[in-house]
Amino acid sequence: MNERVRPSLHELRLQADEWHRRGLSHPDEIDAMVSRRTAGSTPAEPTYADFFTVV
Repeated sequence: MNERVRPSLHELRLQADEWHRRGLSHPDEIDAMVSRRTAGSTPAEPTYADFFTVV
C-alpha cells in the first residue's frame, strides 16, 4: 500500500506558497512590506501612540 506522508502544520506555515494558495501573505513578506514602507524606523514593539500620532 502506498502511504502518503503529510507535512506537519508547522512545515506548511514555513512555506510561502501555502500562504499564497489561501490568498494570504507569508509573515516574512508582511515584515518586509512594513520595513519598506516605514524605512525601518519603527520601534521594536509599537505602542498605541504609534498609530494615533499626527504626521
